Amino acid sequence: MTIVSGFLGAGKTTLVNRLLSEPGGRRIAVLVNDFAAVNIDEELIRFQSEDTIGLTNGCACCSINGDLVNAIQRLVEREEPPDAIVLEASGLADPRGIAQVALANPAIRLDAILTLVDCETFPERIRDERTRPTMLAQLSAADIVVMSKSDLIEDRRDMIKGLIESAAPGRTVLEAMHGDIPADIVLGVNASPSSTFGCSDTGHHTSFASTTRSWSTPADGDAIMRALRELPPNVIRAKGIFCFKDDEQRRFVYQRVGKRESLEAVSAPSSIAQHASRLVLIGFSEQWDEAEVSRLIP
Repeated sequence: MTIVSGFLGAGKTTLVNRLLSEPGGRRIAVLVNDFAAVNIDEELIRFQSEDTIGLTNGCACCSINGDLVNAIQRLVEREEPPDAIVLEASGLADPRGIAQVALANPAIRLDAILTLVDCETFPERIRDERTRPTMLAQLSAADIVVMSKSDLIEDRRDMIKGLIESAAPGRTVLEAMHGDIPADIVLGVNASPSSTFGCSDTGHHTSFASTTRSWSTPADGDAIMRALRELPPNVIRAKGIFCFKDDEQRRFVYQRVGKRESLEAVSAPSSIAQHASRLVLIGFSEQWDEAEVSRLIP
């Protein structure tokens, strides 16, 4: 098992999709966990099969242990079990807790924990006392730290790498754009555990709140995009899959990390009903204003 960790918006799903598109001859099973009630990340896995398993709402390290144990057991008991299991953890999970659950099964060997860092937002998040404990837990658990979106930082590269090395000394640090890391590097690491496994007591999941929205008919694209751009700054992560009225044959994936946003046309995920749309918003619980969010996006 390889655990792909990293804070909200770090690029975990992009890396998992890269592994599935070029698995290096391996049969890979994917377990996907999301913090919100709607598992958008599972739906964004492009090469879904019976080996893509979504885990229920919550932080994987402390609230879905039963689901995780059962999913692993089902995989290892197959007549042709996978060569590798990749678990994409929630952006708010402490990967040590996940590793502890995985290692309880004697058929599983923990290969490595990869922690992705969004280079563009990392300096701000690592200094913010609301997000720092979660990021430090993820970094300290890592065997390999992956600097994602490094093309957006240019002259700050050395500073950001220094922050990472200070938070996670002695770890291997790689750079990757668009999840472009060969499977032979990510899988088969066979790393020794960097520390004693066990979920930290930082309260990482209680510091955040989430809201989900679903539409069963095509949405008004202009109205949705206006509303998303008016969301309050305490919404630090947004991700959604939309069917718009003026282009019902395609789906559009919306991503927002901090102030940066993107909207990309994709083929329709088979897991979503025709014309349906889904949206997840995540932010700081202490500042969460559900009334304001509902006003903007009913």
